[in-house]
Amino acid sequence: MYQKGLTKFDIINLVKFIDKMMTLPPPLQLEFNHKLEQHEKELNMPFLSTIEELAEERGQVKGAKETCQQNIFDLLENRFGTLPEKLMETLKEINDLMALKNLHLKTISVNSLDEFQTLINAVLQPK
Repeated sequence: MYQKGLTKFDIINLVKFIDKMMTLPPPLQLEFNHKLEQHEKELNMPFLSTIEELAEERGQVKGAKETCQQNIFDLLENRFGTLPEKLMETLKEINDLMALKNLHLKTISVNSLDEFQTLINAVLQPK
């Protein structure tokens, strides 16, 4: 399609239209995705639109945040047993990945869940 003069915008819209009209069985979808990736690499032309790239990036950040939170829960639970619901809820309010990573490191040295809750509260305090 690139070689026929279609723009990236036109190609993306055409593929989205075809994708809505025709659903491939999972094995064929995987094969199609693999061949599309190969073709994009050969042409050095990524197929994702800017909106899709931003959505993918947001998904990666969200996944990293959730993984970090889960790691904190696992470590604290391993050290102190069952976690209070309040601690879990307040930790989920933290959206700053760097703050979560710092809290993750501090799970090693805190002496109690109350001490860790104080750290969480400090992160959530408006500056």
